[in-house]
Amino acid sequence: MATLEVICYALQGANHEAGPSMKYRKHEAKEYAKTGLKGVWTALPTNFTPDDRLDEAGNAANLEHCISKLELEGHYCIGNVGEFWAMTNEERMRVVEINVGVAKGRIPLIAGCHHQNPYEAVKLAQHAQSAGMDFVIILTPYVAARGDDAVYDYYKFVCERVDIGIVLFNTEATYPVSPKLAKRLAALPNICGFKQGVSKPQPTTALRDAIGKDVEVSVADEAPFLYNISVCGDRWLLNYCPHLYQVPGYLPVNDYARAALAGDLNKATEICRSLNSLRSVLAKWIPGYGGGGRMAIAEQKFWMECIGMTGGPVRVPCAEMTREAKEQMRADLEATGLPARARAAGLQKRAA
Repeated sequence: MATLEVICYALQGANHEAGPSMKYRKHEAKEYAKTGLKGVWTALPTNFTPDDRLDEAGNAANLEHCISKLELEGHYCIGNVGEFWAMTNEERMRVVEINVGVAKGRIPLIAGCHHQNPYEAVKLAQHAQSAGMDFVIILTPYVAARGDDAVYDYYKFVCERVDIGIVLFNTEATYPVSPKLAKRLAALPNICGFKQGVSKPQPTTALRDAIGKDVEVSVADEAPFLYNISVCGDRWLLNYCPHLYQVPGYLPVNDYARAALAGDLNKATEICRSLNSLRSVLAKWIPGYGGGGRMAIAEQKFWMECIGMTGGPVRVPCAEMTREAKEQMRADLEATGLPARARAAGLQKRAA
């Protein structure tokens, strides 16, 4: 996976006070996003040690794996998958610094700056900006924001205090951003992207119609991505599946996306269909937005361990998997052939 040199660089990594300057000015955020927010991106979990500290080496190694081995085109850290709600601001800032230190400008990066408190969201976004992140993403506030004006005022407050481009994140767990509200928000100069994490296609169609020419839109689900490219004109996937479905030498998500964007839909469809067995395992163990009785972060980390990446424990309120569940999930994954591909690439399961 990552070389010792890369990991050591990341852990010594850029102090945010000495971070690189912004690559664009505030009013240029939308234009910069049109070149930066495209292709296949992933969202990694945050790794912790058995004694519940930040696993700096594990976080660095997983990102280096995604860049140099999986050839992914971008990364989003400290999101829902990254257990942001269970981390201190200092830990979140450190992960940002590790990401910047590992990436060294090879891929664009988004930092999750989700926070109910607008002052804390600003603090996180200002740090991400000074550390060298390309963009930040901020979830719709999950308490008190129960109307269009309240949501707009929250984002306006943050936007006025940072220059970095901001991606909005819409889920069914928060107040829904309607097309009308999205148009208001898109008029703010540094709102430049939209991650749509909802289970039905109709709201996303309406969102594209309202703001798709102004900001980049990503549906946070790999399953419809080929349709979204070929029919809806999407160019960007921001989702956790790319590092779960791919191992060195086997990059089907990258391959079908690139074939589709090149206009070869027959090739893209053939490759996309080959992932159905992995999608079935994902549907069984890692429910998506709007469903399931648990936040399946432990399942994602165990999947990563089965294909040679760093996994490790989760933090409360997430729950660990039982031994029996791990045995069943391992068997389901082995049946797809993906762990065997990882072993053939020289990757070994990294934890029990």
